[in-house]
Amino acid sequence: MRYKNILIDGRAWSRNSAGVSMFLSGVLSAWVPQWPDCRFYILLPKGLDKTINIDKCHKNLMLLDYGSHFFRKIPNIIIIQLLVPYLCRRLHISLYYAPVPHIPYLLPTSVSTLVTVHDVVNIEMPGTMSWTNRMASSFFFGQAIKRADHIWCNSRYTKGKVEQYFPVRKSVEIFVGAAVDRKTFFQRNLSDEEKTQVRKHYGIDNRFALFVGSLEPRKNLQFLLKVIAELYRSHHIQLVVVGGKGWKNSMLKDIVESESFPKASTIFCGYVNNQELSMLYNTADCFVSAALMEGFGMPQLEALLCGCPVVTAHNTAMIEVAEGKSGAITVEGYNPVDWQQAILQAVERHTTVDTTQLNEYDWTTIVKRLSAYLDDHK
Repeated sequence: MRYKNILIDGRAWSRNSAGVSMFLSGVLSAWVPQWPDCRFYILLPKGLDKTINIDKCHKNLMLLDYGSHFFRKIPNIIIIQLLVPYLCRRLHISLYYAPVPHIPYLLPTSVSTLVTVHDVVNIEMPGTMSWTNRMASSFFFGQAIKRADHIWCNSRYTKGKVEQYFPVRKSVEIFVGAAVDRKTFFQRNLSDEEKTQVRKHYGIDNRFALFVGSLEPRKNLQFLLKVIAELYRSHHIQLVVVGGKGWKNSMLKDIVESESFPKASTIFCGYVNNQELSMLYNTADCFVSAALMEGFGMPQLEALLCGCPVVTAHNTAMIEVAEGKSGAITVEGYNPVDWQQAILQAVERHTTVDTTQLNEYDWTTIVKRLSAYLDDHK
């Protein structure tokens, strides 16, 4: 018998759309209609961010907005600890789902738990995280993985890491799957005039490589800046950075403001909504990521679905998404010359991307498999 009432940690929907919030939106876009007899309650401790679009046609999806019930400075973690056990009892919850590894204490024993693990950065690269995230992870990450009735990993790479670091856990079988919003990220038949308008809007003057990500050190943007500086001098290829508006308060400042750095080589766009991002993917000459670690490789998948060639590091989960795919190049190591050659190859060859090679990354299919997994392990 399937779960009837599901409570979901909706903290990710309380801020600008990022990886976890997009993941949660994708999951629910398929899960809610596939389980019409189940009630999905989304707990929003700090309200709903305006960038999140909710399909209000689904009457079995309910938002529990507690944004006005607590002082804004109270951490979400504390609110979750207080509310979840109470709501589980009040709403007769049978499954609690956290899209991050965090299970509150004092849950009723009748409530099953499902957590999603996106990466193990807190274990392998803790120095790249903020102190608040490190502290939260130290308290909740490991215990959630050990206690969860069901574990969902976004990639085979992440699954392997969970098995490596947590060999003893309640959930022996681990579910794997992730995708992106195909209604937003798809190959558009843009005219030359439309592409010119996109370039003009962002002040792009030349052929360009697109970077999408935060300013976390593990994204290795400082390395890309040095690579693109040489490419700009020799071939006038620019780097467009989405999600990196705060570079002036980061380690990138010394690079960008140095006298030798060609200022026109790099354009920082800051936050860009998903529709605009899709247009950039469809206009870019290639997408590039030199990240040191990724739990999945969401931007790589978005780019390929938009028909944008990809140049990415040959490591962690990025290999799963890109290696062997038409239109994708993976680069081993961090020799600047190798990266310059790979980006130049992607830009000049205009390789066609076969999007049918990405059929496994579909939320409808993934949620059907998730349903079978939950049914088999209930």
